[in-house]
Amino acid sequence: MSCRARRCLWLSISMLVALAISAGSLAASARRWARAMKAGRAAYEQADFATAEKQFKVAFTAATKFELGDPRAVRTLNAIGNLYRAEDKTDAAEAFLSKARAMAEAWLGAESPELATALNNLGGLYTSEQRFAKAEEVLRPALAMREKLLGPEHPEVAATLCNLGEALLMNPYRPRYAEAEPLLKRSLEIDQKALGPEHPAVATTLDDLAALYTAEGRYAEAEPLERKALEIFEHTLPSDHPYVADALQHYAALLRKMNRQAEADTLEARAFTIAASRSQSKGGDP
Repeated sequence: MSCRARRCLWLSISMLVALAISAGSLAASARRWARAMKAGRAAYEQADFATAEKQFKVAFTAATKFELGDPRAVRTLNAIGNLYRAEDKTDAAEAFLSKARAMAEAWLGAESPELATALNNLGGLYTSEQRFAKAEEVLRPALAMREKLLGPEHPEVAATLCNLGEALLMNPYRPRYAEAEPLLKRSLEIDQKALGPEHPAVATTLDDLAALYTAEGRYAEAEPLERKALEIFEHTLPSDHPYVADALQHYAALLRKMNRQAEADTLEARAFTIAASRSQSKGGDP
């Protein structure tokens, strides 16, 4: 890409324009960016999306002070895009993640960690939108990049393995269970070793494996995984976290397939209570 093309790309990205500022001001911006990103990530993990968005926007403003091609600008775009994906603001999520991808490709190179993150997050977004071919198209290179950059046993590799497994198993027109299962099992093994057996990332993969076994009619294998996923989420996340609600609904759906209707009703009622509580906290209808 020519210098002129790179400059045009940069200028097309809202607010992220390099400014001529003093070294002292740059240092202050760097500290402000680091604080805001840390606070935003902490809020995101607790599903406090309003606080996360506020903090990431502070980081976004601070990132305008950095030099052209600074990886922190790309990390900020990735964080905001992933937040919007969690909030089901798909158009905004795709816009930010696509900008992160374009900026990383132009300034940081074809094998940068920031590009791998953008591709990974885009893959998750495409899966949620049922654009499964697009998801696989970006997740496979993301996986290869992360394995090369971080090694095969890194939690970020596990995250991409999990995302790719989801993309393969969730396609209702062409589910690829045989391909998805080893990816999810490998993701689970990595996270259990690197993060511990009670980490939310472990629960996410357990939930996915349970979904795969449920789809295949392997209910006896699915249930202990679904139950363990729910237990981990309940022990490690706030009681009204959306992951808890999702796990309750998934477990309830499995119990219905096993003709355990009363248990399913109880779990669904809990999931509804969480959803209603979160809706009211946002000022929406329960």
